[in-house]
Amino acid sequence: MSPPSDGETQGKRRRTASDSDNDDDNDGQVRKAVKIHESRGRPKAADYEPSVRTIFSIAWALYRGRLCTEGAMPDRMQEVTWAKLAWNEACKRLHSRVAYDAEIIKMITSRGSHFRGEVKSKVRPYIADEYGFETSTRQSVIDHNIMLARELKKDFSFVYKVSYHITRSPDGNKGLYSAKIIQKVVNTMWFRDKKDEGVLYPEFYKPFPEVGLALLLTAIESGIDEWSTGSQSNKMFTVDEYQSVLNEHLNNLADFDEHTKAQGLLPKLLSRLHDNGR
Repeated sequence: MSPPSDGETQGKRRRTASDSDNDDDNDGQVRKAVKIHESRGRPKAADYEPSVRTIFSIAWALYRGRLCTEGAMPDRMQEVTWAKLAWNEACKRLHSRVAYDAEIIKMITSRGSHFRGEVKSKVRPYIADEYGFETSTRQSVIDHNIMLARELKKDFSFVYKVSYHITRSPDGNKGLYSAKIIQKVVNTMWFRDKKDEGVLYPEFYKPFPEVGLALLLTAIESGIDEWSTGSQSNKMFTVDEYQSVLNEHLNNLADFDEHTKAQGLLPKLLSRLHDNGR
């Protein structure tokens, strides 16, 4: 496996808004976003008039789409740039001309941590059943969980459909990136019903994005980390702790693509994740 590097740039890039959609995209008749309620505590979409709430709903989806295709853990400059692009594109789709301000941009960028947390929350319920962790106060079970977590993380065994480290199969690891949990979480996170983002925004999710898969694998690894002491405990899914892990998964996917380019295995895998979810 390749050593970690700044892998965020390795995801396949897809734009829904032109790169020219920036602060200068406010010529013509532009109005301010009107609030109908004073914000109490943290500002929220419900503080604004209905038409602005609709812009928010689309802008949030577009922003999350960029996180899945361009960089799941962007720096502050990227966050702000993508938030502005998402707002302008949402306005364009609605044939509306509403200017963003600092509060609106902050409300969009705050969805980044919310989005990553949502991926982790969708992963968490599947971890024990998928990999065989058990809840018990018996020391033998606790020791087994510790060993299992260690073995799953060794050589990224948890991404395989069949792992040598777990089964001791003479044939070694089988089914790279075919662990059942991957498709399960894709289905519940992005393709839950016909109104979910994977269905409504095919420009991001058809085929399923490489960066989104790397984020999902990072969340699975975080879920396994929760069992590293033998009993499941909540572990925060933070950028500080998991940026390098995300980069490792992006690098591994890039290596996999490079070594199987003749067979087109990564594009086939990403298309299958979308098609099965859809």
